Amino acid sequence: MENLLERLNDVTLIAVDTEFFRETTYYPQLALVQIATDSIVACIDPLAFDAKPALKKLLLDDNITKIFHSCSQDLEVLFYYLGETPGAIYDTQVANALLTEHHQIGYASLVENELGTMLDKSQTRTNWLQRPLTQKQIQYAGDDVYYLYQLQHVLDEKLQHLGRKSWLDEESSKLLNDKNTYQVATENLWKRVKGATRLNRNKLAIVQAIAIWREHLAQKKDKTRRKILADEIIVDLAFTPPENIQATDQFIDRRFNLNQEEKQQLFETITSAIQTPTEQCPDNRFNTLDNEQKQILKNLQQLVNKKAEELGISAAMLSSRKELEKLILLHDKQDESHASSLDIMRGWRLQCIGQQLSNTMK
Repeated sequence: MENLLERLNDVTLIAVDTEFFRETTYYPQLALVQIATDSIVACIDPLAFDAKPALKKLLLDDNITKIFHSCSQDLEVLFYYLGETPGAIYDTQVANALLTEHHQIGYASLVENELGTMLDKSQTRTNWLQRPLTQKQIQYAGDDVYYLYQLQHVLDEKLQHLGRKSWLDEESSKLLNDKNTYQVATENLWKRVKGATRLNRNKLAIVQAIAIWREHLAQKKDKTRRKILADEIIVDLAFTPPENIQATDQFIDRRFNLNQEEKQQLFETITSAIQTPTEQCPDNRFNTLDNEQKQILKNLQQLVNKKAEELGISAAMLSSRKELEKLILLHDKQDESHASSLDIMRGWRLQCIGQQLSNTMK
């Protein structure tokens, strides 16, 4: 590893990819880190030795730009491994979205489109924690960064030609948040429970409370949420709350190995949630636009679609429907401060379409 760091001593640009496993655990388990430059392809095995010091030195250096493709999961697994998130990111998926109508293109498709190379997809479902890795697995992992380094140069040249490099710089800065600890916002956990939206607000308070309890237990045991308690059981418990701790056994089968203390905590969680005042319960009602606002939304969407077509990018890259709805509602409330914080009203989007949208509503 020291030899690799020495060879990378003067580089300012590297391609990075990770392989990890999280099928049975709450936290992703880092299994492999791949690094590439124009002359180096390296697969670093964090299971074979303590790679943390070397990877910190390399990946936390803001003088080195790290190329990823769809970086969110890579950044999450590296955060848990390194304790910090790498900065100076160049995401090829985002770069491509600023050039074409493909908003969230996959890596293999992008490599084929831009480099004319078809990648082997046979190792996609590999358990990367298993050892030893086969030569085919190592080749697959290495290809992910070998072509990624080449992609960056192709995409960057196109961005420079169209004068959109500053757009990517803006998008890259939004990918990084020093305060991001990759923890789910607890106030929104009820939204992750499948089937919960059909319940009323008081029942949702029970769903929310159980979901928070489940989240903390999943973290403590490092198990997936569904291994702690299935979504359908949470909904059933909320719909027909048990009257005593023994009654919880009617809902929870042997798949969920809860001990007596955990069942007691669950029952107390439900009992407490039942007392939640309605005004403090989760609100699953949507902000609905009136007929006049719906017509304005239609007009704004047409403007966004037209501008996206002119730019040759996806309309979703300019603005989502949800963001346009927020813009209309904030405009009607004359809440300019919050409206100006929307993505559509900042940076390159403001210049391209945001100002036009704002003028249309005046």
